[in-house]
Amino acid sequence: MEDIKDRLGEYKYNFFNNLQNYLETELYFFGSIKRVDYISNSSDIDIIVITDNVKSMLSKIQNYLNVSKDKSKKMIQQYSINDKGFIRGNKIKYQKDENGIEFDLLIYDEKYRKVVLQDIYNSDNYPLYIIFPLYILKILYYKLHLITKDIHTNLKNRLFDCYFNGFRYYNKESAQIIMLDEF
Repeated sequence: MEDIKDRLGEYKYNFFNNLQNYLETELYFFGSIKRVDYISNSSDIDIIVITDNVKSMLSKIQNYLNVSKDKSKKMIQQYSINDKGFIRGNKIKYQKDENGIEFDLLIYDEKYRKVVLQDIYNSDNYPLYIIFPLYILKILYYKLHLITKDIHTNLKNRLFDCYFNGFRYYNKESAQIIMLDEF
């Protein structure tokens, strides 16, 4: 977390540091907060927790953040298109509070550590031809308000689809993360 301390600012840094201490486990930050396309007070913050007891960790997080169970969604993520590997996890979307903190927190079982850490590394190290268009999309959406959230999300998903699956016509069915209310 020290490498992003300046980007977080003092209040957010202390908030996440206190959360990490309460959970007694490392928070893995990934995505734009670790890249040049992060836009302060606009981009969301993505965090992963890896634990050997997902249910207990989920409960601890919900308690600390004072969020209801319905703010947590189960998900299945495909991590390898070639071997059809899947991992399960949970996602809590923490909405902006009075201090401007907003983040997505994903919780994975320890057995997925290697795959999850590789995924974090990959998302923190996209090539420039992906980062540059992402940054332009964020400027158009967050700063200039020239595009809607739906357009921003759609174009971002198309960009990632092209990166992960090759440049071809976008097919909505190629999504790699499935959000579930119940398993």
